[in-house]
Amino acid sequence: MIPGPIAVEATNKYVLHVRFSDGLSGMLDLSALAGKGIFKVWDENDLFLRPYISETGSISWNEDVDIDAANAYLKISGITFDEWRKRSSYYAAN
Repeated sequence: MIPGPIAVEATNKYVLHVRFSDGLSGMLDLSALAGKGIFKVWDENDLFLRPYISETGSISWNEDVDIDAANAYLKISGITFDEWRKRSSYYAAN
């Protein structure tokens, strides 16, 4: 299972700093989503600046707006899911 987030903080407009349970941490630029679809609400009352980790482990802003933590982990780590799976399988076998 991909490690879950344990801390999230908005550092700039559309940029988060996320820390995961395995110690990985890094910046996540979400500016490509800003102003599109459901993410339009980020600009209302500075909602983007108030992220939290939901009960389901997603990175959320309210009940309707969240992003998948597994995808955030892969993006921050700079690897694909297949690469992560191969690494995890290697460590599990040894």
